[in-house]
Amino acid sequence: MTLPDGRRLCWYEFGDADGLPVIYTTGTPISGLGGAWYDEAARAAGLRWISLDKPGYGGSDYHRRRSLLSWGDDLSALAGHLGLERFALAGESGGGPFTLAAAFRLADRVSVVALIAPAGAERSSRAERAGQQVRIRFYSWLARNAPLLNAIPLTVMRWSVASPARRERGMRRELAAKPETSHAGLRIEYEAAADALRQGTRATVQELALIRPPWPFPLSEVKTPVHLWHGARDTNAPIASSRHLARELPDATLHVSESSDHNIGHDRGAEIASVIAACAR
Repeated sequence: MTLPDGRRLCWYEFGDADGLPVIYTTGTPISGLGGAWYDEAARAAGLRWISLDKPGYGGSDYHRRRSLLSWGDDLSALAGHLGLERFALAGESGGGPFTLAAAFRLADRVSVVALIAPAGAERSSRAERAGQQVRIRFYSWLARNAPLLNAIPLTVMRWSVASPARRERGMRRELAAKPETSHAGLRIEYEAAADALRQGTRATVQELALIRPPWPFPLSEVKTPVHLWHGARDTNAPIASSRHLARELPDATLHVSESSDHNIGHDRGAEIASVIAACAR
């Protein structure tokens, strides 16, 4: 669709085409293709899973003046285009802050919010950062101190997933260390990362800077019920992020999986879809 300011916004749909609508915001850098992981769970729960390309990802145009709050305006335009009066929101990892901002902006239209391993809610302690992947710590440091320099490691990432042959080599290395149950999700993630970066790295550089705290809206004013899922073994986004949100949001329920890492959405997809469906009806 074409947004009011002339930008193109693209999305994918998974799950049940006639089901309860859920607008899903992917992680960083993941295009709307990442929503494919929830296709089966959404269909079983009767959810229409609408997975967007964020500005500058996949087929959506870059937005130079993008902010956390402007994402709510884009979602409002999409909902109008699709004829959705009321809907649920879901956001994963770096998509979490954008999802909460949209819930704040569109409070009268959102039935429930699901956050899956949300990132960026609180600056983590030194002990928590010690358990975080070095790569993620580096991105976060650059986002705080020299955001434009994030283009350098992201350009390397873009090169590594740009060709099918390089993606396959990278996947094989990771698949060897992963349980077989996570292989399908990893393949979706690789394809969605390549798609997100095909326009270049500037949207991801912008996004990493936008999701760092403080956020331009008060958590106390997000009145919609929020369910959070976080893995205790998450080395991308420390679980402190979800614990902080659970304390600060007026109506929040935290679901912790002791056995899950950052891919808790892969482990608990059916549960997440089921809870959304129960709360959205």
